Amino acid sequence: MGLQLTTFLHRLGSVGAALRPGVAGPVAPGLGGGSAGSGAAAGMHGADLRDLTAERVRGLLPVDDRERFDGLVTGSRDAVVLRRTLAATASVAAVAEVAEALADADASTRRAVREPVRAMARAGRQGDGTTCGSSVLTMLAAHGDPTLALWLAAGVVVRSARPPELADAPDGALRALAEAPREARFASVQRVLKRRTSRGAVLGAPWPARYGTPPWTAARVARLLGVPYGHHPLDDTDRPHLDAALDRVGRAVSLGVPVPLYTGGDSGRGWGTAVPRHVVLALDADGDGLHVWEPGSGAVVVADRAALTSGRPHAALGHWNHLVWVLPPRLPGVTA
Repeated sequence: MGLQLTTFLHRLGSVGAALRPGVAGPVAPGLGGGSAGSGAAAGMHGADLRDLTAERVRGLLPVDDRERFDGLVTGSRDAVVLRRTLAATASVAAVAEVAEALADADASTRRAVREPVRAMARAGRQGDGTTCGSSVLTMLAAHGDPTLALWLAAGVVVRSARPPELADAPDGALRALAEAPREARFASVQRVLKRRTSRGAVLGAPWPARYGTPPWTAARVARLLGVPYGHHPLDDTDRPHLDAALDRVGRAVSLGVPVPLYTGGDSGRGWGTAVPRHVVLALDADGDGLHVWEPGSGAVVVADRAALTSGRPHAALGHWNHLVWVLPPRLPGVTA
């Protein structure tokens, strides 16, 4: 098996950790470090973070707002979406807008808002060879925020809680995009996020556009219910380290928190490939393996651990050989 740049970064980090006072030995990068900015409590026991957050926000509402929210949700066929809208926005007015928009929507639109990654997998494909990271960040944000998913699916802007990705968009542009195909709306958000991840990426200077999205700015821009994301290189020549990282990815997705993963080649394919080359989104896991959205094909691919760690190209890795970087959400109960 060839080597990757991240092999050297991991080994350098392990040596540094062993030499630091108070550190007993190598620290395996994974889904950890710090408390969740979302305020999620430890011991979530597999419950979806979006639903837990909705219940917590509901409990903080004034009585009148809580009664209004309960009235909107009770008996609604879109109750899950409405609860998650409250989680994302803390706004009953936004919940009412989403409920109104979905009341006359067709089944395809309603499913797209409820399950944006799976239902809009093809529409959300990367617009060019440099926007895989931006595509993944767009899907991650839509997964956690039904107001963004609604706009991507149907072009409907929730005025009382406009998604941050649309914050600077002129109303005229939004109206024009409302009549466009979903692919055009996805492409517009990808461009916004690519600009944001490029800004100040290298000692305050912008990241070269041809090199896609660096992991450290992707972690900065990643958005899901206020959960902070970190970034760590992965080294699949250190199997315990990689297994620990994949275990934590599995625990995160079981809580409804997707995890961006970078993939790449190795020195056997040329040193130009032995760096992070592509980004995919781990979104679920079951007995068959990890469910991964791959933005090049716009498909959700299931891969077991053997496929992810074999060093051979796989569709879940965008046909690259290796997992080389992870953006871990910092969640209680998932931290090592």
